[in-house]
Amino acid sequence: MRIHPAKIIILVLILLFCTSLKAQDTSITIRVDTVKIQKTKLITIVKVKTVPKFILHFNGGLNTGAMELTSHNGGFNRDDFTSGKNFGARNGYGFSLIGKLPLNKKGNLWLDFISGFDRFQSDIFAKNTEEGKVSYNSINGGIGLEYSITPSHNIKYYFGLNPLLSFISGKAEITNPDNNRVDITIKSSMRIGYQVFLGLESAIDKNFGFNIGLKFTHANLLLKKSETPEQDENSNPPTSILGLNDDASFEPIEFAGWKQFAYFNFHVGISYFFGVKEMKYKLPD
Repeated sequence: MRIHPAKIIILVLILLFCTSLKAQDTSITIRVDTVKIQKTKLITIVKVKTVPKFILHFNGGLNTGAMELTSHNGGFNRDDFTSGKNFGARNGYGFSLIGKLPLNKKGNLWLDFISGFDRFQSDIFAKNTEEGKVSYNSINGGIGLEYSITPSHNIKYYFGLNPLLSFISGKAEITNPDNNRVDITIKSSMRIGYQVFLGLESAIDKNFGFNIGLKFTHANLLLKKSETPEQDENSNPPTSILGLNDDASFEPIEFAGWKQFAYFNFHVGISYFFGVKEMKYKLPD
């Protein structure tokens, strides 16, 4: 039986149409949503303090003598004191109040206003008072210059120098070999000297902090003078009145000698910072 070509063509078209319908029935439609993912961006904020407009220091510490302000580990020696070899004392303590003003915008250079009190006693640590004892008071002040290495940091390192005007007085008791006691009044004597110092300030917040430092004082560089002791005839026991007697004389004078009233002071204290502002800055990416 022969099939007509036209019928074959129609049959093929019917099969293709059915195949197409089946493919359409088994197709799957998928919906795709676009999801936006948020990214976290980190930024860095730094806090910077401005240079203080004024700093106030109050500190206290221990003194230890140098040069002729030393005596047998701090104890008193009658012969050395009466012959003018030394001041007869070594150890003591001191306090100071310091105001600081910046001299430039960066805060590296400062003008310091310094006032202080220092005391020395031959028996503050050493107790060998068999031959006597002596004590000194020094009221001092000056104006100097200070250089701050890190003026806008929380920890500020500094060093400086200032001339110093001191008024030094004291008293002594001398016990002679016959156990007779002689009292000595050292009247207030004005001297010109200097201080060199270094230290650091640690700021706890923008207005308050602590300080620690070391200074060397040579209080009687200039205006040295010695004078013959005067006797107070009305006193009992006998009392001698004299000055600091820190200049060597061609004529022997009791208690007189070329003596340096020099000492080191190690101190700690508190600091107040005025006019400090905190600035916040964003660092570039």
